[in-house]
Amino acid sequence: TNYLYAFLEVESEIKKANAIILLSSGQYTNDILARDTYQRLFHAYKLYRLGYADKVIICGGIQIKGNPTISETMKGMLINLGIHGDNIITEEGSRNTYENLKNIIPVLNTQKIMSSLLITSSYHMYRSMAVCRMLGVSAYPAPVPCYEKKISNFLIRTRHVITVLREYGAIAYFWFRGWI
Repeated sequence: TNYLYAFLEVESEIKKANAIILLSSGQYTNDILARDTYQRLFHAYKLYRLGYADKVIICGGIQIKGNPTISETMKGMLINLGIHGDNIITEEGSRNTYENLKNIIPVLNTQKIMSSLLITSSYHMYRSMAVCRMLGVSAYPAPVPCYEKKISNFLIRTRHVITVLREYGAIAYFWFRGWI
């Protein structure tokens, strides 16, 4: 699995940028996020607090019908952590990585954001950066470090295997759709 995972990893290029683009992953209830989403949220929070960008753009639409969008839930959490709401922009119409990045292009243009840090899970960064290149979004990869590669517990490793195989399938699907 780690061998397959290595092809998905993109070297981190954390540097000062105009904004942080934060990609969501999943949400279980209107106030409980998926594990990957929490990891991405706290990674973005850390980089924001360290001064790498002045704005956070959160991408993610409705995950559960009748609940707030995942980006609104994440915005509320970042506000609770101390980031001023004026420094957070939400994109609420997307359902996948391609739509996340396509839908924020008008925001990037309106806000005159020329460079950004892209926050997502390390297994997801290859596909995300490929979409950025396809759409002309200027982004530096800032992946959440993968701790699962070092875990020896069989059950947790099984989840890691499924994640890696799913990502390869998603890359094939995005390639087939012409999104990368």
